This record gives sequence, C-alpha cells and structure tokens, in this order.
Amino acid sequence: MGRILYIEMNSKKRHDLADLLETNHDILLNKWIASRRIQSVLTSKQIHPVFFIDHFGSRVLNYFINVLRGTKAPGACPVINVMLKFFANRRIILDEIYQICSGMKNSVIYTMLDNGIVYSDDKFAVATELFDANFSGVIREYIEMMYETACTLTDNVSPLCHTTENKPILPAEDTLLEEYFAKDDDEDDEKILFRYDDADDMLEYFSEIPEHLSLALIHSDLDEIRSVATIFSHTSSILLHYSPYLDTLAGSMSELSTALLDHTEMFMEVLKSSENSMLRLFDAVSSDMDRYIQRFSIESIAMKNSHHIHEPTTLSIRQIITMFAPNQIDTGEIEFF
Repeated sequence: MGRILYIEMNSKKRHDLADLLETNHDILLNKWIASRRIQSVLTSKQIHPVFFIDHFGSRVLNYFINVLRGTKAPGACPVINVMLKFFANRRIILDEIYQICSGMKNSVIYTMLDNGIVYSDDKFAVATELFDANFSGVIREYIEMMYETACTLTDNVSPLCHTTENKPILPAEDTLLEEYFAKDDDEDDEKILFRYDDADDMLEYFSEIPEHLSLALIHSDLDEIRSVATIFSHTSSILLHYSPYLDTLAGSMSELSTALLDHTEMFMEVLKSSENSMLRLFDAVSSDMDRYIQRFSIESIAMKNSHHIHEPTTLSIRQIITMFAPNQIDTGEIEFF
C-alpha cells in the first residue's frame, strides 16, 4: 500500500508475526468489517461490505503478510491502485479513507493483543509502525490521484489544480437505477456469481477509461481511443462467460468496441466537440458496471428480470454509439436525456 517504510526486524519474529496474522486471517477481517463506523462509510457509498473485504481487504492483508515474510516488496501492492480508483469513483473522501485504513490497523492491534502480543513487544511496534507508514502512503497517493484528475480535466489552468478537496465532480448517478437493484424474489434456483478474477479484471478495466479519454483529449491520440475499444471488447468476452444472462449487455459492449475501432477519428471529433456529454455517458456506464460487479459478486446473476436491470447501461452505450456513428445502430428506439 503506498510508499511503505520497511522496519528492520529479525527474520524469525517477522515470520512469527506473519504466521499469527495468517492464522487469524478471517477473524481479523471479520473484526475489521464488523465496525459500525466502517460499515457506515461503505454502505453510504453503496459499497457492500462483503464485496469490499473479498476484493480489497483480504488482498491487502495478504500483501502485508507477504511483506513480513519477505516474499513481496514493500510499496508494491498491485491491488491498491485499483482500490483507490474505485474509491474515487465512489466519491469517498479522505477522512473516510482514513477511517477504513485505521479500521484495519485496529483489527490487527486487537488480534495481537488477543494473542498475547503486548505494547512492549517489538513485534507490536513493528506492525503498528508499518501500518502507519503504509496508510500515510495510501493517503498521499489518493491526494496525488485527485490532483492529477483535477488538472487533467481542467488543462492545468483552473484553481482546481491547487486543491483536491474541490475536485471536479461528475454527474450524480441516476437514482432510478436503484429500482433495478431491488432484491429479486424470483431468482432462479441456480446460483451464478461473478468469479473473483472476472470481477477484479472488470473493475480495473473501467477504472482506466477516464484516463484514456483524458489523454485522448489532451494529445489527440487515437491509440487511447483504441485502448477504450479494447476494454469494452475484453469486458464483453468476460460477460459472455455468464451466458445467457448477460448476453444483451455483452452484445452492446462488443458493438461499441467495433464502432470505436471503425470510426476512431469521428469519435475523436465528437469527443472534442461534445466532451461533457460524452464523458457523462461513459461515467454512467462505468457507474452501472461498478454496481453490477458489486451485486453479482455476492448475489446470483440468474434472475428472471436481468434484462431489465441492464437496460439503463445498454441505453447509455447505444447513445454513445449514436453520437459518433449514427448509422451503425437503429436510433429509432433510443430515448435521449
């Protein structure tokens, strides 16, 4: 996590501490997520606590354990960048990130105390100092990420480049979408969930789209547009693993990918002339996918009304295509904002 200060400690004690955390892995995570304060932060941002622990919390803890064992280099946790972009998309602010991070530290402290490691033990000091350095790095990286986002979106001329607190805010998510995420009492008997690897891949893909579009605008780089096309192509392939429940959504993403590759220059022209409208639509698609990934990692995809759930996303994708390749799809069925 972030830029970590690696505290010196003899190998045996580091491995003993790693063994303790590994043995109490699930207990520690349960302590972390049981905190009402953490649950309040996550649920207020429509993040399911189980989803957070499975996709981020557990992997961060595993990384910390491997750093203690010497099998992972400090400051090189691969999940952190994805997690921070996920936090940014959910508009989690700095004090909330601090609460989440301190919740993990507190859980580690409680676990050590429960197992007889007292404050005077150097293992206790090493663990807490390592966590403190870790978390300061996370906060620093998040500030830098918000700074870069603000300056990218404003071409470095806005006062926003001098503050992260007032970074540009993308349009709020459509609250009507909440209706599509109401519990379905008529779920099929077969339970089909997103595989962790698929969910992680899609989270990473969609976290990269804003950067590609921003770079495309700044540098007039058509390759950045082709990278976005690749993201939608890969996502479509992943969704087809869960056929037939996500076929419509997968098909619309494949269609967008093809349109971006066939009409790259036209997309660039429209992106430059209608930047806000285009970015709003991509943001809507990314927000919808964020919700799908969270829900279908813990609830069955096999729902009788699944096609209704995906209609808002499919509509947004078709609107994007219509903006730069109107002849590629039948526009008669599209209702614009």
